[in-house]
Amino acid sequence: MTAHEQYRENLPLYAVGALTSEESQQLKRHLAECAACSDELLSLNEAAAQIAMAVEPAVPPERLRQQLLNRVDNEQVGLLKQPVDARPGRRSRARKVWFWTPVFASVILAIALVTLWRQERKLLRLNRELAAKLEANDRVAQQARELINTLTANDAERITLVAAGTKPQPAAKVVYSSRQRSLVLLAGNLNPLPPRKIYELWLLPASGKQPIPAGTFKPDAHGAATLVLSQFAGGVEAKGFAVTIENEPGSIVPTMPIILSGSA
Repeated sequence: MTAHEQYRENLPLYAVGALTSEESQQLKRHLAECAACSDELLSLNEAAAQIAMAVEPAVPPERLRQQLLNRVDNEQVGLLKQPVDARPGRRSRARKVWFWTPVFASVILAIALVTLWRQERKLLRLNRELAAKLEANDRVAQQARELINTLTANDAERITLVAAGTKPQPAAKVVYSSRQRSLVLLAGNLNPLPPRKIYELWLLPASGKQPIPAGTFKPDAHGAATLVLSQFAGGVEAKGFAVTIENEPGSIVPTMPIILSGSA
């Protein structure tokens, strides 16, 4: 166990005043240098205060109360029977026993409560991590459903975009559904981009209007790229698609030349 871990283990005892003077001074010096332990001590103090506020004072059972009174009476009778010189020492020892008994009980209770509190914090952290993983899985599943819906749509148009005169030729395939307003682009053999440049896909409307930006993408180390869009372009019918190279993060009008193009 490292020195930091030892100090951290002593925090509950320090919070309830159960450390020796020397141990307390050492821990104080560590707290002055360790923000993590200082924050945890603050949390322990707040938790102890909340526990103290929440616990109702308990009335002992009458039989237990009577047993304690009888024991005190017996102790007093025993003291009266002792020689005068022996009474002060006996009374001192009795006072020490009665003084430290509730202190030890409080320390044990505080340690038990702090242990439960730490376990609860650990469970909460694990629950948050699990919820984050489930949310990420839901996003991946949603993207997969959108991809499948686009690829299997009845009106899906499959358009291949090619560039002549290069080997291997850069190529891209677009699957577009105007009814579902979704689009999938799969590209391969793309050339690396210059710094601060990006590929941009353009939808060429069947009405002859200006090209519509359809998303940007960058190829990986093997020249492959994927673009998946949903809720796109309000169901505009397309006569084709084109790809240009634009400045990041993209443009609202295409910059010539057109790198890839294809018609429906």
